[in-house]
Amino acid sequence: MADYQLALAFAHKINMPNFWRRCVIVAAAYGQLGEQYEARKALRELLALKPDYSEFGPRFFNKWFQPEMVELISDGLRKAGLDIAGEPPKSGAMELSASGAFRAGEGFWVAVLPFKYAGSNADLTALADGLTEDIVTGLSHFSYLRVIARSSTSRFAQDGVDVRSAGKELGARYVMEGSLRQAGSKLRLAVQVVDTVSGANLWAESFERAFSADALFALQDDLVPRIVSTVADQSGVLTRGMSELLRSKSEDQLTPHEAVLRAFIYFERVTPDEHARTKRFLERAVHQAPDQADCWAMLSMLYRGEYAQGFNAEPDPLGRALAAAQRAIELAPSNHLGWCALAAAHFFKKELLSFRAAAQRCIALNSMDGSSLAFLGLMRAYSGEWEEGCAQVEIAAKLNPNHPGWYRFAAFTNAYRKGQYQEALEAALRINMPGFFLTYVTRAAAYGQLGQHQDAQKVLKELLVLRPDFAQTARDEFAKWYTPEQVEQLIDGLRKAGLLVADQAGK
Repeated sequence: MADYQLALAFAHKINMPNFWRRCVIVAAAYGQLGEQYEARKALRELLALKPDYSEFGPRFFNKWFQPEMVELISDGLRKAGLDIAGEPPKSGAMELSASGAFRAGEGFWVAVLPFKYAGSNADLTALADGLTEDIVTGLSHFSYLRVIARSSTSRFAQDGVDVRSAGKELGARYVMEGSLRQAGSKLRLAVQVVDTVSGANLWAESFERAFSADALFALQDDLVPRIVSTVADQSGVLTRGMSELLRSKSEDQLTPHEAVLRAFIYFERVTPDEHARTKRFLERAVHQAPDQADCWAMLSMLYRGEYAQGFNAEPDPLGRALAAAQRAIELAPSNHLGWCALAAAHFFKKELLSFRAAAQRCIALNSMDGSSLAFLGLMRAYSGEWEEGCAQVEIAAKLNPNHPGWYRFAAFTNAYRKGQYQEALEAALRINMPGFFLTYVTRAAAYGQLGQHQDAQKVLKELLVLRPDFAQTARDEFAKWYTPEQVEQLIDGLRKAGLLVADQAGK
């Protein structure tokens, strides 16, 4: 057993998360050690990278190792639950293969079928292939998605494929398909995402662009981020669908992976009750699976919420947020969620150089995550880089038009600080988050500055239902986010709205 532990320790030091041979050693070692949960997790990663491993794997290792070593690896994989040639899995093991039956039993797998083009233009055929490949690659950057490798979907390149049948064969809960059509110099790309269980069409959109053979790469660079972000970021079609399906599942039945998906609901609502619930099941998840980087990253964001929103606060929320983010990065250095969480912790600790470094690393790892791009842009603006930060938020909003209302906080604050109060109000009215107290703060301040007292009073009543003590805590709440000058400007608007905000001496 000590030898397997040693092999496992060396395998974990191989900092190549997409290296399938590392996954083989990790799964085999866990299998030999009898640690089924970790073994199955490693097998999922292996089969996502190499769906046909059970067919070619032993032959591959025969080129490198003695037969005894090859059989030892295969034996470990069988004990982990992989069905490969040789002795069948031990009783009680979960038989796994690259088949759809395995994936269907493991939850929310996503498949991208080869995009279709029925014409004879070789450039458009190449564009269809390039879009398919780049979208699969883009989706794979989201660690919380299970994306089926393109090698497994290539057999569906022929016309007339039934999406639900293909999904069942692949074991994919969600299937994306697309088609290209040309009319003169115009190109139309139609894309849809289908839930293969319910048959529901979750999303469909057409993109029309001017076509030029010299601009194929530019077309891909324009279309792929929009498609990927719209379906995959924290407010994406897939993420929302998965999160909503998990709402009815008991907290203590959520797997660590499901806990991450379920947690995204909080960032749509931002309420104390949702915060408490989400923090509770994420803490359970990291206890159950302490090496799950996504769980630590999301938990860091919930700890940060204790400070930033004042929800369910316990001692040293920013210290815990920082430690959880660092743990996520330690486990998975290429996990962009961990870097986003780390950037946020540094921002609220007023460590702006560290914030900017972590934010840059997050975006470099996944520039198609509109949610992270917008949140980091918001903090970038609040840290003083107003034009650059607001532009970053607008880029994120264009990537995913179905973004949540909190994106508008950047536009509101930027207009408000310039004294453009009508424009600030217009932005505030687009923050459609009825359970979040800052929604009403923005509107009340803008109404106050515009002298619209009746509207201001109505909004203040709604604010005080959510935060009865806000007149006493307003200055401290604002100081978490804004410069002293901006704090006083916001308080001025609230006072004009009729809120008796305490001064700096608490009077």
